[in-house]
Amino acid sequence: MDATPRECAARRASASVQRMNIATFLPHVGVFGGVRRALELGNAWAAAGHDVTLYHPSGEAPAWLPYAGRVAPLASAEREASEVAVCLDPHSWSTFRAHRSDRHLYYCVIEKDPGAVAAIADRGVLLAANSSALRRGLERRAGRPVLDGAGGINVTQFRPDPARRAAAPLRVLLNGRRSRRKKGTDLILRALSGLGRGTPGFEVVLFDTPGAGDPDPRDGAPLPSNARYVLGPSQRELVELYQGAHVFIAAERKAGWCNTALEAMACGCAVACTPSGTADFARGEETAVVVPLRHAWFVRRAAARLLADAALRERLARAGPGEAERWSWPVLAARLLEQISAAATVSAA
Repeated sequence: MDATPRECAARRASASVQRMNIATFLPHVGVFGGVRRALELGNAWAAAGHDVTLYHPSGEAPAWLPYAGRVAPLASAEREASEVAVCLDPHSWSTFRAHRSDRHLYYCVIEKDPGAVAAIADRGVLLAANSSALRRGLERRAGRPVLDGAGGINVTQFRPDPARRAAAPLRVLLNGRRSRRKKGTDLILRALSGLGRGTPGFEVVLFDTPGAGDPDPRDGAPLPSNARYVLGPSQRELVELYQGAHVFIAAERKAGWCNTALEAMACGCAVACTPSGTADFARGEETAVVVPLRHAWFVRRAAARLLADAALRERLARAGPGEAERWSWPVLAARLLEQISAAATVSAA
């Protein structure tokens, strides 16, 4: 797929930044947490000509997503150096800070991130946040500027394919992770179970990739009779799930950036969501149905609207891919480096 105009502009902007040696730090390379963000940004920086190294404890390459940068054991970071070091999780904080780098950036990706406490206290560390709401809150706490790290979507991977979306039955897709209450999976399932007889027929599909030691998300889930789980989908299968769904519902709380809601939007799926993690791209009645309160009654009302109103679903489905382009990884990668370079210039002045 050809690059979008915004991606081309982002690559030109990134090219205007001098080639950098960039280090990123993670506690693992599994399919959860802020891992996708580090991998996708690393790929975007590598595509723009920068040298990128990902440090994590065991040092093996991620198995679920191709990575264009170098991967190394976390322990080796203390013997190496970079021009920009980026940490996305408190578990690798000590090694991140011991690593020799011209600029250290702590990238906050969840509300009440425990790693933000140390990052705020350390005036030698730049701060960034992955949503506008999180950025404003972090600035209030830190009393200093926080870089704009909002965004993140691979529009080459996540894109519409109308041929996969059958006319009937209507399909509602959910992030099926239940190990954390903040995802709201059980709340959505209860809301869908309460839909009245006037609602068109639909099925519910949930997806999740449990990590090692995680419980089976199906155990104890309040699944209605029309619901099924897809566990451990490949990246291709995940895209196909989005492409085949008519409605995606997210009811997160204390989120930074809701990847799944924007991925669904990019694939032409009509989205209903709470504002948590979605406020940058989910504009009520324009790109999504925004659920004002995280309560089953409001979620049920939003779901009922999308299932009953084909015109609304189609309008939101058309708006989604264009909105997603604004938040692509190349655009974000270029914006972050520009801000880091500007911060370094101010610091040196």
